[in-house]
Amino acid sequence: MQKESPFIHYQNKLCVKVRFLTSDRKPHADSLHLITYRAFKKRMDSGTCTEKQMRKGSFGGGSLVLYKSLSREYKDALTTQFGDPKEEIKKSWFADHYVADRDAFNFYVAHRYGENQEKKLDLEKIEEYTYNSSVLNTVVKMKNNRKEYAKAHGFTKVDIWQSLSNDVNAFREVPHTLPPSKDGLRRKATAYAKALFFSKSEAYKTVISGKLQTANAKKVVDKKQMAMLDELLSKHTNLDNEFIASVYNTIADQLGWERITAMTVSNRKTKKSLVVTAGRKGVSELRNNKLMQNKRKRPSSPMLYWTLDGWDVELMYQKTDTNKKNHSVTSYHNRLTVVVVLDPHNNYPIGYAIGTHETPDLIKQALQNAMQHARELFGEFYMPYQVQSDRYAIKKLTPLYQAITPHFTPAQARNGKSKVIEPYFNSINKKYCKLLNNWSGHNVDSGSKNQPNAEYLNKIKKQFPDQKGCEKQIVSIMNTERSKKGKEYANNWLNTKEEHKQIMNYENYLLTFGSSTGDTNKLRGEGLVIKIHGQERTYDSFDVNFRHNAHLDWSIQYDLNDLSQVLAVSSNGKERFILEQKYIQPMALADRIDGDTDQLKRVKDFNKTIELEIVNERSQNAELLDPFLRNPELDNTLAKLLLTDSIGQHKNPKSKQRLKPQEKAKKLNQRNAKKEQKQTARTFMDEQNDYYNQKVNVNEYLDD
Repeated sequence: MQKESPFIHYQNKLCVKVRFLTSDRKPHADSLHLITYRAFKKRMDSGTCTEKQMRKGSFGGGSLVLYKSLSREYKDALTTQFGDPKEEIKKSWFADHYVADRDAFNFYVAHRYGENQEKKLDLEKIEEYTYNSSVLNTVVKMKNNRKEYAKAHGFTKVDIWQSLSNDVNAFREVPHTLPPSKDGLRRKATAYAKALFFSKSEAYKTVISGKLQTANAKKVVDKKQMAMLDELLSKHTNLDNEFIASVYNTIADQLGWERITAMTVSNRKTKKSLVVTAGRKGVSELRNNKLMQNKRKRPSSPMLYWTLDGWDVELMYQKTDTNKKNHSVTSYHNRLTVVVVLDPHNNYPIGYAIGTHETPDLIKQALQNAMQHARELFGEFYMPYQVQSDRYAIKKLTPLYQAITPHFTPAQARNGKSKVIEPYFNSINKKYCKLLNNWSGHNVDSGSKNQPNAEYLNKIKKQFPDQKGCEKQIVSIMNTERSKKGKEYANNWLNTKEEHKQIMNYENYLLTFGSSTGDTNKLRGEGLVIKIHGQERTYDSFDVNFRHNAHLDWSIQYDLNDLSQVLAVSSNGKERFILEQKYIQPMALADRIDGDTDQLKRVKDFNKTIELEIVNERSQNAELLDPFLRNPELDNTLAKLLLTDSIGQHKNPKSKQRLKPQEKAKKLNQRNAKKEQKQTARTFMDEQNDYYNQKVNVNEYLDD
């Protein structure tokens, strides 16, 4: 047990207990015996000596003298025996706040106990309980002002109950009998403070030994009585203890039950807290604070788990609107919402989107930003192995979540413990937002006392940024977070197992996140011509199947962040093709650059391939129809003549490819035959000209 200090801080001044200086009149056991009490009192009362009395001896405490008024001899003796008073005064800070409780004294004097309430407390018990109650009042006061208490003791962090126990043990100005251990003091003081919430009388009762009071613990013993009290405690209207006691007593009077007090109700509420919490505060409170919780650890590597939520950023911006009277009105309390996609591996903001309020579309933008940022980091549209979200717009957003992850696990309804992202928002608010002049403070329901100066905010409100400026602040915060944690995040990606790395192909990406023009287009020779945000762009595909479906109407899905490729979806939804933006060739040879020739060749080769496919297909048709056309029944029919002519024209190119060297002789014969044909043709033309000339002469003759 710690020794009592002679020093005490009284009325903001360092004082000394006279009992430590005197040699008579009940001196302290550790007194220096420097002077008799009578002689010292005469010096203090005379007014001619330096010693100044600060407090006379009374029920509330012993006589005190001002330390600095003592002679150097007395000061040195005290310092030598008891140490530096400035250090010792920290230990007497508790005593400075001690006040004798006169109401406690009156209560214990009037206390009656026993079967017929005929017994009284003796004077020793009255004094003991009064001192105990007075010290407990000080303990409760110190506990409720722990910050001030810690500051007085020079601590930044303090084990409050251990410190209070040390002070209570050191405080021996009054003969209290409180428990010397920290746990014993904690239980005693907690019971006292809990009862003090209802009334002083209830608190004073907790100090009295159970043998010296009428027990109330078994006023409610019957199962019906307990059930009645428990149901009143479980009411969703959160009835207070006094009202519950009055309602119960009304029923008790009718049924002959013993009446109860608010303290009995409070004790029952504590004992049955698990049962009554759901009724009083809801299932969420029960699950979050009463039932067993799972302990979770961070994901072992990146991209294993994403969580997301909306955050009303504690940054204000100014906005000017027109009211009903057509007057311009500027407001300064506006706040933006940011949906953040967080990877708890190292609390990395993999994606985010900023808006005026949380919407399904804003969540979609945040997830799209996350997928794009994953490609920036890892080279592909890697999907998270698991995504967890709250249940906001769950029906509408479930297809989106399922499209980007093989494991979508929505949080249980009203389960706040699953939202690991909330502490992240608090840390961002403290680290970044609080440093900006337009910081709005913590949420109203946070209970924080560290709010900004509202008067000063009102003075500088016209300096608040507009919406665009506030968005830039948020983007800067997110970029700073990424720059701090990005290197670690990217390096740890190497530790992610291959079976947990899944890539979303570009077609699925555009189907999930792509924007639409809202119109449909048909394929033309130059490609598919569409307008995106008023700008005309042309797209095409080197997949021949796209041209086989040229008769269909196509809608376009695109990503504004990358317009080099788009997704064409047929009107019936059955056909989909990735199209690339058309390469623009210069008209003038002089304007050509590297790559132009390669692109020309690419188109030429593609067209040649298609032409060859057409020839092959027509040739195959001819081979299939050749036996069929030999049927005698088709002789002299127009169908046979047309088919033969058509087939003949398209069979020649393929036949030419199959010419062999030994067939070159035939070509020579064909050339000779052609010469004869040409000669015949010339003769025919000469005859035709002669005929024409003769006809002209006849016409002239008729005209004459």
